[in-house]
Amino acid sequence: MTVELSSLHKILKDPTRRDILQCLNDKGPLPYVELMGLTKVTNTGRFNYHLKILGDLIQKQVDGRYALTERGHLALRLLDEFPEKTLQIQRVKNKNKKLIIAAVVLLIGIVAVSSLLISMQLTQSNSQSSLNVTYWKQQPDPLYPNDIQYAFNVTGTHETFQLATSDAINHALAPYANKYPFAAITIGDKTLIPFWTTTYVGKGQFTFGLTLNSALSDAQVKSLTQDLKVALKSTQ
Repeated sequence: MTVELSSLHKILKDPTRRDILQCLNDKGPLPYVELMGLTKVTNTGRFNYHLKILGDLIQKQVDGRYALTERGHLALRLLDEFPEKTLQIQRVKNKNKKLIIAAVVLLIGIVAVSSLLISMQLTQSNSQSSLNVTYWKQQPDPLYPNDIQYAFNVTGTHETFQLATSDAINHALAPYANKYPFAAITIGDKTLIPFWTTTYVGKGQFTFGLTLNSALSDAQVKSLTQDLKVALKSTQ
C-alpha cells in the first residue's frame, strides 16, 4: 500500500498510528509483539489494521521486525518541525526555481511529559558522545527521483548515541547552503535547505541522506563528508 503525501493527514490523525511511527523512530526496528505492547494495543486485529493503513511509511524486514521507511522518517520530521493543522508543501529547485505544491493536512497530539524527559536524557547522553561520518553511496532520491541522494554512515562512540533535533541540524547545515547544489523543500512560508533524511540502523548508528540537484565530483564528496561531520559534531 503506497501512501501519498496528500493522504498523510488522514493516516496520522490517529494517535495509535502516530505512536507506532514514534516507537520505531525512537527504538529502531521492533518485533511485532514488542511494538504492539509499546503502543498499548490489545487487539491483534485492530493492530494489524493500523499497520496496513500506515502502508509504505513502515516496512517488515526479513527478520520479521518492523522499521520506518524513508517516507516514514519524512512524515515524523514534518510532524516535529511544523506542528500546524494545515501544511502546504512545495518542492523548490535551486537552479530552475520550479515549484511542486502539494497540500498536506496534519493533526498532531499534545507532546507528553514523558517524551520531554526522554529527550532531556538523550541530550545529556549525547553531550558526552562523539561521532564519525563516512560516505556510503549515491542513488536517485527515493521521494524525488530527478534529484540525487548522497548517503552517509553516521556512527556514535556509544550505543546510546542519538542525533540532535531537526532544528539544531538545520542550523548547523545552513552555512553550507551556497557551497553545494542542495535541493530544498518549502513548507508554508518556511524553506528547508538542504533537504535531508535520517534512518536509525541500531546501536548508535544512522544513515544520513542529503538530496542534491546535481552530482558531485570525488573531491566535492570528500569535502561534503568532512563538512557534514563538522556540522553534526557541532550539534552534540
